[in-house]
Formats: sequence, C-alpha cells, structure tokens
Amino acid sequence: MAVNEELKRLAEAYAGDTISRRQLWKGAAGLGLSAAWIAALERGALAGPAPLRSQLAMRAQDEATTLIVAIAENVDTFDPGFTVGSKTAQTTIQNTFDQLTQYEIVEKQAPDGTPYRTVNTQSIVPMLAESWSQDGDRLNFQMRDGVTYSNGDPIDANTMVTAYRRIFETNAVSSFLLSMGGSVTDSTAFEAPDPKTFVIKMAKPNTLTAQNNTMHNTSAVNPNEIEAHKTEADPWALDYFKSNLGVGNGPYTLQSYKPDDSLVLVTNENYYGDKPFFSTVILKIVADATQRVQLLQKGDVDFATKIPIKELGTLSADANIKVLSIPSTLVTMLELNTTVPPFDKKEVRQAVAYATPYADIIEQVYEGQAQVAKSLVANGMPTSDFSTNQFDLNYDKAKELLAAAGYPGGQGLPEIKLTIRSDDVQWERTAILLQDSLKQIGMNVEIEKLAYAQFNELEQGSKLQMWTDEWISWVNDPYYHLSWLAVSTSPTNYPRFSDPRVDEIVSQFTLSEESVEKEAASKEAQALIIEHCAYIFLCQPNWITYTRADLDGYVYYNDELPRYNHFTRVQQ
Repeated sequence: MAVNEELKRLAEAYAGDTISRRQLWKGAAGLGLSAAWIAALERGALAGPAPLRSQLAMRAQDEATTLIVAIAENVDTFDPGFTVGSKTAQTTIQNTFDQLTQYEIVEKQAPDGTPYRTVNTQSIVPMLAESWSQDGDRLNFQMRDGVTYSNGDPIDANTMVTAYRRIFETNAVSSFLLSMGGSVTDSTAFEAPDPKTFVIKMAKPNTLTAQNNTMHNTSAVNPNEIEAHKTEADPWALDYFKSNLGVGNGPYTLQSYKPDDSLVLVTNENYYGDKPFFSTVILKIVADATQRVQLLQKGDVDFATKIPIKELGTLSADANIKVLSIPSTLVTMLELNTTVPPFDKKEVRQAVAYATPYADIIEQVYEGQAQVAKSLVANGMPTSDFSTNQFDLNYDKAKELLAAAGYPGGQGLPEIKLTIRSDDVQWERTAILLQDSLKQIGMNVEIEKLAYAQFNELEQGSKLQMWTDEWISWVNDPYYHLSWLAVSTSPTNYPRFSDPRVDEIVSQFTLSEESVEKEAASKEAQALIIEHCAYIFLCQPNWITYTRADLDGYVYYNDELPRYNHFTRVQQ
C-alpha cells in the first residue's frame, strides 16, 4: 500500500475511533514519519475535512485572511530534489522553501490588453542570499544575517554546502539541473569560505547555471533533519523526506496534510521577508474537474486549478470570476516510445504525425486558446524553428509510410494503447480525436486512462507505448529545453529519443556564448527531432488562471507554480 493511502487509512481509523492514539502514532512512525508530522496528522484526523469558504463563516474563522485553492491531486514526494510531475508537491515546496535567488517580477500585458505580473528570467535577484555575483567560473552568494528555518535553526553558508552536496550525492533530479552542459561535475563544487559566503564552482563561465539555481528543486533541506533521520543504508534520509516535508524557510509552513482532502499552510512566524496577507492557505484536493468549477462559481474557493477549457466561456462571463489567458511556451505532445513496437520504426511514427488532426485539436479541444506547435523548442523561445516541419493532416501520406513500414492498411500492427492521465479533460478529448483519426489509416487504438501516480510511474520508467504529455521549460533557453527532452541520457527523455548528432550539439553549445553557430546548431537539432517523430507536437495551449474577482496579486512564474504570499484580497 502506498504511503499516502496508508496515511489516509490511519487518519480515518483514528477519526472514527477504531484505533487508539498510540496505534496511530505507532503506524505513522512505522512509515518513517517524524513526531511533528504525526502530530499534524493527528490534528488533521480530528479536525475532519478542511472547510470551504461557506463553512468558514459558520466556524467563526477569519474569512478575510484565509485563502482556499481547489487542486486536483495528492502529493507524490516531499523531497525537493526529486519532484518531477506533481504540481501539488512542487507548489507546496515552493511556498514553504525559499531559494538563494529568484527572478525579478515585472509588469506585462495579455493579448486582450489585461495587465498582469510575470517574471523576467534574465534578471536574477536575491532571496535567501542578500546578494550574489558571478566571477568567471564562480557563483558567489552572500547569505543574509539572521535567516532561519521555521523552527529557528540558523541558515548560513555551511547549511547550503550540506544541502547542495545532498543533491549531488543522491543523484537528485536537481543535480541534472546544475550539471547541465557539464557545468557542475560533483559535490566538491560547493564551498563555504566563511559562514556568510556560499560558492558554486562551475567547469566554465556560463549564464545558464545561475538560472537553473532559482528553482524549487534546489531548496535546502535542514542539515539537522538529515542528521536526525539518516540511517546507515540511507545517509541522506531519502525515505524520510519522501514522506515528510522538511522544516522550511519560506513564507509558509505545512500545518497538516490529509490525503484526498487537503493540505493546510500557515504563516511562518520566523520568516525573514514580508508577512503574507493570507495567514492560512487551504489547498482543497478535489479530483473531479466539474466540482472544482462549481466550487469556484459558488465562491467556496478563491482559486481553482486544472479547469477544463470548455468552461472558459461560462467563467469569463461571470462577473465574480477573474480570468487571465496568456500565451505560453508549454507544448502539448503525443509521445511515442521508440523502443516499443510498432513505434520502434520511424516510418510508423511519421505515419502517426501525418494522421494527427492538429487543427481539430486546437479548435475543438482548446477552443482556439492555443498556438500551433511545430518544434520541440516552442514558439516564444529563442531559436524556435518550425521551417522543417512538413507534418500536417494527410491520410494518403500516412498510409504510404505505414505500408513502407510493413503494415499496409494497418495489417500486422500489434495492439496499440494510447495512455492518458484520468484527471485531464483536454487530454481525454484529444485522445478521442486521435483515436478516430488514426483509424482512418488502419491503426486501431485503445485509450487507456490511468490515475496520476500510476501514469507518472510508468511514464518515468519509459514503460508506456504512446501517450499524451506536456512540457514547459522553467528557463527560456533552447539548450536547457533540449537537455531535458532530447539528450539520450536525460532522465526525462521518456520516449527514448536518441540521435548522436543531437547529443553532440547539446554537449558542445549548452554553456557556450551566444553566436551564429550556436543558433544554427539549435535549428539543426530541432530539424532532426522533427524528422524522428518521437515527439509529435499537438499545440501550445495558453496558460489560463481562474480566480474569484476579489483576489489580486497573482504572478505568472515560468514554472507555473503560484506563490501564495503575493496574493491579497481587495474590496469590490
């Protein structure tokens, strides 16, 4: 049984008085949870379900300073270095941990003229660090005085050395970030010449590493917690931090987590920065998208995520709801596993590309709230090049390629599954269009819907055959993007795309200075990726947020994770 499921079972049994407090603590301790975490679980079990807005007034709570957000899924891991897919986990970590630096917030305007705030990824400003600088191949961070974790444990340069060495010595996903292009090679790159100065030594001067270092994946877990929970077999306490959110240093702390119900964040009283307007943030887990919409319409939540695009018209017409739709570099893709028949043959992958109803997906699924996508490097990123992508809906060409692969009219094809996550309405509608279109060339496809966690596990193990997914790069750099999705050794290259020339290009140019040769090489790599068709680019959906009209302060970050400390409530 998964940890989340066992936690839910224990909490419900304790709340229902079928197990004792001692049994609750014993069971939770057996899962590796800390005393503070078990106490939070106990409080959550006794408190019952987290309240909605209409219930706050009934409970005589301070409605004005409580923010309620409807989210779609549970947490998969609480370890910052290992979060990949779960927006719930990433958002929780981002709001409870600060990083050394962050991007500067700037003002922009949406295509319809609506002003909004976003970030400039070319301007990095201090966060936990008081200041930072780059001196050749060294990134230098001067730590703030008096910064602590929420429990009062101090944070200095030596704290950061331990936290960053943990990232590398556990081979965390964030180690791939910092080592991108060969920038940081091992844990000896991190030094503290004095308690105020933290240094990252790079293999060569570059601007990408500083950008990669702003992300929640580089959050520094508390060395005292590592020491308290490590074992001989697990010297960096990986098991502990997977199930336990570490003591953070951000504007909020986690008060409780009740799987399938809620996460509750409260103000970190030891936070060095400005105190958030909202002292309590309730992340209400609502798996059904229709219910999330209804809660937002009724005013029971202030903010709702993963709203189906078909609700855009209705919600935009509601004076009580604020809608922001802006172009994004997120690409929705069909991914084909190059190691699994029949997609181990390039001609079959290309046949699928010619049988994909791109225009129908944009108009019928995304209702026009999407751009055309024709490269792995999205429109809006430097060097994006659609010029070599000739794939458009052409059944005759698709049939020719399928026959050339040895499957005339689809004869002899193995069983084919198109796998989607069950929590995404757009992907389900896209899958139905793809299923109908591929049938026109003799390719019969079964649609398989999987729960979020199961989908992620199979995708990350490259065990799916054909599936829908999306990707947005948190750094607006084509080589950052290619490093994640096109390098043969990347942990997130799930289709197992492999081309020696692409590997060579990324290795040669990722850390190099901008030049005509670097731009040309990026376009060459894009052309090779387009030809292989391990990725078939469906569209670039707009990023759309839905909040109540009295909620203000939203900032669009390139990682698409909301920072709740920016939000305020305004008079209508």
